[in-house]
Amino acid sequence: MKKISSLAAIFVFAAIFAVSAFAQAGAQPAASKIGWIDTGMFADEKDGVTKYLNALKALDAELKPRVTELQAIQTKLTTIKNEMDAATRNPAVPVNQQALQTKQDEGLRLQRDGEFKKKEFDVTYEKRSGEVLGPITNDILKALQDYAKQKGYAVVLDIAALANQNVNAILALDPTANISKEFITYYNTRPATTATTAVPK
Repeated sequence: MKKISSLAAIFVFAAIFAVSAFAQAGAQPAASKIGWIDTGMFADEKDGVTKYLNALKALDAELKPRVTELQAIQTKLTTIKNEMDAATRNPAVPVNQQALQTKQDEGLRLQRDGEFKKKEFDVTYEKRSGEVLGPITNDILKALQDYAKQKGYAVVLDIAALANQNVNAILALDPTANISKEFITYYNTRPATTATTAVPK
């Protein structure tokens, strides 16, 4: 979901979903198929996992003021740099060293402030991502195991995670084994579960 990517990298599930619960005697036919899912699709605005998309939007709205503040600092730093460059660009015009030093001091102060706020933001984002997205992630993984068991999949691979680990990790891919849309539809139509997001703070 491109519009939310300002706050979060695309959600990455475990690289390989090993469905160990399938071995229950007499419950289901032996699983033999291998399928793959592009978990990047879970955040797709049009065809994604509704519950996950709603959680991303809530997280985005909650942290937007901090993102805006960081962007404002970056914009101000760029302006100061451009002003300093302009003040020293023309050798025929005398440089006001005092004014230049004042701008440099302001820029260094803003840079330190921005670095501190960025570290604070990263800590807050990691914490709130776990609180908001964690329960949904667990619910999706549980649903995926149920889905794979019902459909007879021995293994379901996450090609998004594989691709992120190594650009050469996927050498061939059968499009008929893509169960992304089918699983998303399955998950979106399931009855509501106890998975909830943490209340925004």
